[in-house]
Amino acid sequence: MSNVVNLLISLIYERVIWLYALCALLLLWFVRAVVRARRDRLNTVFTVEREVAAYNEGRALASIGVVLAAAIVITAVRWYVLPSIDLKKLVEPTSTPELIAPTPEPTAPTHTPPPPTVSAPVETATPRPTITPAASPTPLPVTAPPAYCPEPGVSITQPGTGARVSGRVVIRGTASRDAFQFYKVEYGQGESPTHWNVINDIHRIPVTQNILEEWDTSGLPEGTYWLRLTVVDPTGNFPPPCEVRVIVER
Repeated sequence: MSNVVNLLISLIYERVIWLYALCALLLLWFVRAVVRARRDRLNTVFTVEREVAAYNEGRALASIGVVLAAAIVITAVRWYVLPSIDLKKLVEPTSTPELIAPTPEPTAPTHTPPPPTVSAPVETATPRPTITPAASPTPLPVTAPPAYCPEPGVSITQPGTGARVSGRVVIRGTASRDAFQFYKVEYGQGESPTHWNVINDIHRIPVTQNILEEWDTSGLPEGTYWLRLTVVDPTGNFPPPCEVRVIVER
């Protein structure tokens, strides 16, 4: 039922001009029907034909009343009801069971330096050579792995899982499906967020391997956060979102 209400509200909000045009065409059609029925009723001499014409005239007048009432309802909803309510809450999708896969924690590679090489002493009168240990190899930088996303068209490629971020963070990925209405990127604080905040606003244009959103973390406290990407279809439903764990620091 909520999907039907969301569809009607979206139709009135985005295509109100077309609805007015449809009402105008229907009014012209029924006015023409009234004129024809009245003309037939006045010109006929037979009682039965006069009654049929009167019935058709009454039905056309009733239809005109219905069309005018519909136009009044559309006007009231578009210009008086919708401006006073939050449309984002009305288009909030209905939740479907989410399957969150365990996120692997990044582990730094361990490097064991080779044992120092010792030169064998020479049985001569010369002093023994100095033993010099081999230099330890420099560890390679650790790159945060990308997030695990069960849906190919709903993925976050940057930042990766466990990435440490600060300031203004660019979020990249893909939000594109065959049935597409809009996508949104949210963040939640803590290891198991109970409240999600939409970053900036929802977006009605799909994105493929490009910038999804920019997240300003300058006003947030340090700690663990989760990013969540959700792509909603025209029926208000959505596949399992893509989630990635990050750490905000200064």
